[in-house]
Amino acid sequence: MKARLDVLFVDDDETVRRVWLRFLGDSGLGVEAESNAFAAIRRLERGAVLVVVAAQTMQGPSGTALLATVLRRWPKAGRVLFTGVLGIEREALAVQALVLSKGDRPGDIRRAIIAEVQDAERRHAVAP
Repeated sequence: MKARLDVLFVDDDETVRRVWLRFLGDSGLGVEAESNAFAAIRRLERGAVLVVVAAQTMQGPSGTALLATVLRRWPKAGRVLFTGVLGIEREALAVQALVLSKGDRPGDIRRAIIAEVQDAERRHAVAP
């Protein structure tokens, strides 16, 4: 059993969460989902997460606001901004997040998230 969760997927759309939980889980990743930034932070406080994938637009704090908190409190965690918002690159760069478009092909998104998980595993393997 893994000591860490691979991916925490944060989106306020229940259908999107369900689809991506299954799709990423079918790829062999350990995945959980939360509906907003507050719930995501509570989950992060309970135990290590390798990568946080956050929608930019959701109820409450935005995805970039959540990822800024992740960068500050859990700097080894990978950060992915999953969005359909154009021109978000500057905000994503500020939180050192990979930007994936909701319009990208699902297989490409999955491969990018798996690569982020692998990068985060390497960061966690290195002594603090």
